[in-house]
Amino acid sequence: MPWRRSEGWCLALAALVAAGLFLWQEHLLAGRWGFPLDDSWIHLQFARNLVHGQGFSFNPGEVVSASTAPLWTLVLALLFWLPWEVVWSAKALGLGLLWLTGLLVLRLGRSLGLERGWALAGGLVVVLTPRLVWGSLSGMEVMLYTALAMYGCCRHLETLERAPCGWGTAALALAALARPECLLLFPLVLIDRWRLGHALPWKHLGLYAALLVPFVAFNLLTLGKPLPNTFYAKVGPYGLTGALAAGDGVRVAKVLFYYPLLQAQELVAFSAENNLLLTGLAPLGFLFLLRQRRGSWLILLVLLSFPLFRGMLAPFKGALFQHGRYAAHLIPLITLAGLLGLRWAWQLLAEGRDFARWRRLERWGGPAVWGLVFLQLLITLPGYAQTYGWNVTNIEDMHVSMGKWLAANTPPGAVIASHDVGAIAYFSGRRLLDTTGLVTPRALAFLPLGGSADEGVRRFLEHERPDYMVMLPNWYPHLAHEGDFLQPVYEIAIEHNTICAGDRLVVYKLN
Repeated sequence: MPWRRSEGWCLALAALVAAGLFLWQEHLLAGRWGFPLDDSWIHLQFARNLVHGQGFSFNPGEVVSASTAPLWTLVLALLFWLPWEVVWSAKALGLGLLWLTGLLVLRLGRSLGLERGWALAGGLVVVLTPRLVWGSLSGMEVMLYTALAMYGCCRHLETLERAPCGWGTAALALAALARPECLLLFPLVLIDRWRLGHALPWKHLGLYAALLVPFVAFNLLTLGKPLPNTFYAKVGPYGLTGALAAGDGVRVAKVLFYYPLLQAQELVAFSAENNLLLTGLAPLGFLFLLRQRRGSWLILLVLLSFPLFRGMLAPFKGALFQHGRYAAHLIPLITLAGLLGLRWAWQLLAEGRDFARWRRLERWGGPAVWGLVFLQLLITLPGYAQTYGWNVTNIEDMHVSMGKWLAANTPPGAVIASHDVGAIAYFSGRRLLDTTGLVTPRALAFLPLGGSADEGVRRFLEHERPDYMVMLPNWYPHLAHEGDFLQPVYEIAIEHNTICAGDRLVVYKLN
């Protein structure tokens, strides 16, 4: 239909303008094209090795389960077959997924009963949200899992009174393979259907499990455990599983009650920074959804469950961490809840009023309200674009430059140990040992929970005997001052640090 085409073009134009602003700042500040996180280069390192026949490995030929977003890694591997720079391919794909997410939000809004104009406004808010524009150009899985999650939610709402859609179930399974936070969505879809009296869809349970089983099998074969190594390195020791294993009652109480409250507080702050007006109106939208006895409560279930389970399983990183890349799929849902609340409030104000007077009020009041909805986005976009530009500059000047220096100044067979391994491995071409254990699982044996990081890393280095150690001195301050063990040979320092964990990156030769 013509109006659908016009809405698609409208969303595409908005996404291109916002992305153009970010790319202009990237060119202005960095002077070259890159990514705002070192983690983006970790995915590309896996993807490049996969394309070159080295298996799912970080160091060529050393197969390891160390990706919480294996689907994104596989997608990036396909981009290496294109005849141009993979950085641009990743950015273009992310921008296309941002546009697709806007279309799906429009479709989801229509399924929730919003009129065409209101639903289009939801799509526009999403494609103009600075954090999502950042995510689309970051080289990370942000927009892939968000788009898949929105499609799964759309199909759920559209088939609420009949048999569920297989494509929707598949999308939710793939979303979980693109970001583990999305594992919550399918169980919540089942709860929503159960609330409306529907039988358990066993075929869809089988389909969902069948799509996840290969990844679990890969983890078991390579690691001997069902989850990827990143879970055991970053999450397992600190969440509920670690607290139960340690038999620490105080920690168990914290992860069950205290940390979920902190996560909820950060989620509210995260949402308010994205759009204060729609965040304030979201509770009214929740109330509107609760009044719909035969309607879906999925949005409310997702937004309540996220801080609860995140607080229990991964309490140390909230919704605001690294521009909200773990909570991007919540932005469209909060946006739609806020729009539902705004429309309901508008309808309540109109009830019982003189029609002619209300029409006069609506003539200027309507544009004023919509202006407030978009005002915050238009104000914050330029500043966020500059932050993105500085993020890319920091990663290029520190991590990418260090990788290139190592390529030029170390022998090809040199082994490098580091805690930031993405760009250093990608550009150096050297074998990397990860002192945090993310891509080097055996390092975890030297890093017991509660022990000294410096001491554990030293024992790991003594065991592995790499040629060089690359680290931020503030990460391992005691180790950095052990001149008899580590001799500094090269240093990179950056100014105006906005994303790195320190402003000095030093190469040490191991004595």
